[in-house]
Amino acid sequence: MAKRPELLITSGPMAGTRFEVGAGGVRLGRSSSNDVCIPDEELSRNHCLFEQSGEAGIRVTDLASANGTFVNGEQLGSDSCELKAGDSIEVGSTAISVIGEEPPPAQHHATPVARGASIDLGLGTTPAAASQDVAASRPSARKPSGHPRAMLANVLWVVAALIVAAAIAVVLCAPRDSEKPVISPVADEKPDKKLISLCYEKVEADVARVFSYRMDVDSSGILHVAFDDVPGENRHVDKKAKLSEKAMKRILEVLDRPGFAALDDAYTGASVEDENELKSFRIRVVRWNSIKDVLVENTQEPDAFREVREALEAFSRNELGIWAIQYSKEKLIELSEESAKVGDTKWEDREVEYGNLSASVKAYKDALFYLETVNPKPESFATVKESLARSEAELKQRYEDQRFLVDKAINLGDWEVAQSELKILCELVPERDDPRHAEANARLVDVENRMKKARGGK
Repeated sequence: MAKRPELLITSGPMAGTRFEVGAGGVRLGRSSSNDVCIPDEELSRNHCLFEQSGEAGIRVTDLASANGTFVNGEQLGSDSCELKAGDSIEVGSTAISVIGEEPPPAQHHATPVARGASIDLGLGTTPAAASQDVAASRPSARKPSGHPRAMLANVLWVVAALIVAAAIAVVLCAPRDSEKPVISPVADEKPDKKLISLCYEKVEADVARVFSYRMDVDSSGILHVAFDDVPGENRHVDKKAKLSEKAMKRILEVLDRPGFAALDDAYTGASVEDENELKSFRIRVVRWNSIKDVLVENTQEPDAFREVREALEAFSRNELGIWAIQYSKEKLIELSEESAKVGDTKWEDREVEYGNLSASVKAYKDALFYLETVNPKPESFATVKESLARSEAELKQRYEDQRFLVDKAINLGDWEVAQSELKILCELVPERDDPRHAEANARLVDVENRMKKARGGK
């Protein structure tokens, strides 16, 4: 049986390290949680993953790194790359060679050290140049080359330089714990469920329209969704958000649904009526010790795949507030017009109740939200923007006027008037997540406490 290739780091901070790829794979990156941790700012925290492939092969997968993983000078995409003896992998400032059954030539190990024409000893010149320069600067160097003292001085300088070079080479190349360190996960270690990256792609296309949707989640919890519907609805969305730990757990719960792990790698067919049509779905999940990549193209989706796909779409809509993409352009325009009418009504009744002005602002914002993905914008878009600006300006002025009355009452120590004016202020901006409401409510609590103490209460 052929022996599985090994990996040798030939340049970079860990040059000279050699390791095997165990059954659990080897994760490489800047984070100390990796199997191979390399202190290199050009590396991502979790940069790439080496895994066993077949009976005697290995493959490498880029883990959505910032600067990419290169094999023989070609940058990897989202797919894994099968490696063979002689291949070169580059990650950041580190180069890694794939070593077959035959041991590498002796000079191969010296390549990282002797990459340039000389070894830098930190003395400003190479040993040979140093010996020449020093000898040239000494008075004895002006004597004939055959003079015994000159020959002895030259020999001593050369020997000293060689000793220093040899010592540095030993420090750089000597293995730490054994002649050939093997880095591999413990066999009985419980697999880590931490998500490294998630990518969900959907493409629906024919000769008249292309709809593409992509959802990405990285190890730091950044959710990124981008979709285009052209020319069709001519709608574009590109949004990002930082997910909470709770949201990340919900994603893992979706991916751990029964049946998804058992799906095959690909389901393809020709169920579309026209050969120029395409309906494709792909979900790719990378964890530290596993990759699940499923493609469904031009065929009926397996139930387990469809359930995960729909759950991911619903999750992204809720987290990014882009649920409006599920409606047609006509429906979104209709919803916008209804919200605009509510805004107009609340504006007309702004003198009836203090909260109506704030309600008109919210209604106009909703009307614009429905039109966010609609292109070209309908004629009503400009009108709604003007109405929103008018309502916001009026609300700002009323808030400042009312706050002046509050400050005046507090400065005079008229706590009952201050209490009354603060209640009006809270009604003007009723949304609890509005900082202005929070400030007014906090001041109201303080005023009421002062009133209680003035009456002799505890």
